[in-house]
Amino acid sequence: MTDQPDAPQLTTASTSAQRSTRSRGRFIDALKDPGLRRFTSGTLAWGTAHQMITASQGFVLLELTDDRIWLAWLGAAVGIPNIIAAIIGGVLSDRLQRRTLLILGSTIVALPMLAIALLYAADALEPWHILLAGSAQGVSLAIDWISRLSLLPVMVPRRIMVSALSIDQASFNAARVLGPLVAAAILASAGGTTASYAVITGLFALAIIIYATFKRQPDTGNGEKKERIGVGTALKELKEAGSALRTDSVLSLNVLFTAMNAMMLGGFVFMIAAFVKEVFDSGEFGLGLIFTTTGIGAFIGAMIVAYRGGTSSAGKGLLVSNLLFAGSAALYAFAGNTVLAATISFFFGLFNAYHIALGIAAIQTNVPDHVRGRVTGAYELAWASFPLGGLIVGSLAEAVGLRAATAIAAGAVATLTVLVFALSSRMRLLSLRPRDGE
Repeated sequence: MTDQPDAPQLTTASTSAQRSTRSRGRFIDALKDPGLRRFTSGTLAWGTAHQMITASQGFVLLELTDDRIWLAWLGAAVGIPNIIAAIIGGVLSDRLQRRTLLILGSTIVALPMLAIALLYAADALEPWHILLAGSAQGVSLAIDWISRLSLLPVMVPRRIMVSALSIDQASFNAARVLGPLVAAAILASAGGTTASYAVITGLFALAIIIYATFKRQPDTGNGEKKERIGVGTALKELKEAGSALRTDSVLSLNVLFTAMNAMMLGGFVFMIAAFVKEVFDSGEFGLGLIFTTTGIGAFIGAMIVAYRGGTSSAGKGLLVSNLLFAGSAALYAFAGNTVLAATISFFFGLFNAYHIALGIAAIQTNVPDHVRGRVTGAYELAWASFPLGGLIVGSLAEAVGLRAATAIAAGAVATLTVLVFALSSRMRLLSLRPRDGE
């Protein structure tokens, strides 16, 4: 006998070790990148503020009305303006400085949150004030996410793009841990609602200061002179983005996935306050615990993708993580107490964030920069299903109950996932492994 048959195994093991070393190197290079560190610090401040809003709005609405249908209306108040702003924001992101749009997005939402703090302090806050502020948040989210996801890929070298995008997602998911913790602690304190919304306003101000330090980026569109913006020009540019989506199934199917998953995630998040109040009876503690464990899981999920820096089995990863995400939501729906629900929500957050990080990387590595803003606008348009998920699941809960409504939404996500991967070979075989030369 000779040792010859073992040689391919040794070669495979050596190749695997080399790929692991390259992945680790890209991850470390991304962490060292000064532009990315500044970018993610802005994401952390901005994201913490938005997570505090999400945790506070529903709780304050129930305090004012004691009626969960207002949670469904809040979902609509955020979601409908988000859709409109996403359509416009994609065009603007390919024409204007994305740094400027980030500043605008935070300003739009900071002012209404300051108004809520003052109104509550004056004992003049009404439920419709919360809905109006939610509309401002919907506009802000669209402008900010489109600008954020369009700007980061041109701020970092391509070889670390997947890691950089995922690290930024991890920073946002860290905010999902900090935001609910801070919001729950402040809401339970003497300062209560007024203090919570004052801190939210301050965090947006900090984000604006950080954005102002970003360097100006070269104009998009390969340097060609742009026509003056008008209805006809905007429609033409949206059509160009639509063509990019139609001709690339990786882009279009990931946008479809995002719409369905955002609906499930939105239904989950907007109904946390109702679960805590009506099912688990655990008050501010339960609210903070479930939001926090979800955020911790999401942080870990995004960091796994960041560390790997891309994978040759991204298609399988998208499939499996999404099925596990849906399964976790179904289990959460029938949890018997806060601790069990919080444990399940950790895995819910982890699998969802892993799927989202892979999906964002798949989109951003396949889209040309001159249409990046508009394609990202379509992605953000899909995310409009997040607040609409609050409306859909909340309305469904009125008919069949909280647990059944959540389980139905989870089943819809699982069904779509299986159908997409059964019908699309390109998604099943999708690879995000960077080329060896990158």
